[in-house]
Amino acid sequence: MRRLVPRTLRARLFAGIAAAVAISILVTLAVGAALTRRSLDADALRSLGRQVDLIAAQRAAPTAAPDLGSFLATEQERLAILTPDQAELLLPAGAAAAVRADEVATGSIDLHGTRYLYAARRNGAEALVLLRTARSQAADWTPFLVGLGIAAGIGAALAALVAFVLARAVARPVARVAEASRRLATGEDPGELGEQGATEVATLAASFNHLSAELSRAQDAERAFLLSVSHELKTPLTAIRGHAEALSDGVLGARDAGEVIEREAGRLERLIRDLLDLARLRRRSFSTHLQDVDLGVVALEAVARYEGLSRRFDVSLSAVVEPTAGAAGDADRLLQAVSNLVENALRCTPAGGSVRILASPGRIDVVDDGPGLDAADVDRAFERFYLWERYGGNRPVGTGLGLAIVRELAEAMGGRVEVTSSPGVGSTFTLLLPAPAQAAAGLRRNGSPYTERTSERFTTP
Repeated sequence: MRRLVPRTLRARLFAGIAAAVAISILVTLAVGAALTRRSLDADALRSLGRQVDLIAAQRAAPTAAPDLGSFLATEQERLAILTPDQAELLLPAGAAAAVRADEVATGSIDLHGTRYLYAARRNGAEALVLLRTARSQAADWTPFLVGLGIAAGIGAALAALVAFVLARAVARPVARVAEASRRLATGEDPGELGEQGATEVATLAASFNHLSAELSRAQDAERAFLLSVSHELKTPLTAIRGHAEALSDGVLGARDAGEVIEREAGRLERLIRDLLDLARLRRRSFSTHLQDVDLGVVALEAVARYEGLSRRFDVSLSAVVEPTAGAAGDADRLLQAVSNLVENALRCTPAGGSVRILASPGRIDVVDDGPGLDAADVDRAFERFYLWERYGGNRPVGTGLGLAIVRELAEAMGGRVEVTSSPGVGSTFTLLLPAPAQAAAGLRRNGSPYTERTSERFTTP
């Protein structure tokens, strides 16, 4: 047979508290009844002693003991007037000795199967023995026992009510957390739980609120990361597709197009490796490998990457590079950041306009002739989706992640981003980076297609 164990926390708390209270009440009743009976018996013996003293005081002390005992009886008491020898036969040894010593002796004896309480004393030549049946004494303490039972019943009912309230008060916050957990597991917003009540309950609610907030942040970070990855995967794919189309149309030679496609495929491979690393390590950010970087090379690669797109938009794309344009950073991540800035600039610049990439020591500026930004939008330009929500209805904007990715990449490399803009004039997005570890004059050009001069302009055909 299976044990009937309460399943809910409330039922278990109620059963546990009720059982503890019931045991306490039973023990209290037993001890109280024993103490009450003992006290009543002691009071009864004292009362018998006073009565036998009163009887002795009212009787003249005889000079000679009676030959035979005299007996007086009522419904509840018996009075025996005996000789000391007779009293010694009737009473226990200790009581008889007390009587001979002219002291009052009290106690209980059994006569003919009936239990009596007694009080005895000597009165001259006679001994007075006053008896009371224990049955009558039980009738005296029965009302006390009934009173104890009634009080115990009232206490038990009150304890059951208190146990129910306490069990409900303890179980309700736990049930609220459980319900919120179920809603959270199904994708609903459980809201914030109140952190009141006992310390443990408040701690449980606070822990759940922290868990819910962290899970929400993790989900937002994962969603933003997936959107960022999608955006970053699109950039090299766009370059590969553009150069493949240029190769098919005969605009570019096979060697030039092949180099660009190979380079973009390498960057695409790195992004995929990042995804695999992130999946293994459960990270939510890209890795960066800082080294000395020639910003002029990055600017020229960005021009080469988007020259096809600039022709399609009928926008002039050029790079102006200073000979000592070095910085500390990650070349691939820098190209990602500059590519995002160039793509946004080409998209927003009207036909016939121009986009310029300016490379100087520790900074890259992307300047466009687009519609510009309002002053209130400049401080929030790099927030995720802000410009997309702000201008998505009247401008050709992207996914809303490009500028946010630029800021994240810049900060990952120890740099920062800035923007200056005026409505109707254009915008300048600036990527600021730490100084290179090597001396600027000793930067290696790594096959750069320009020579050491103050500045040189490179414009797409």
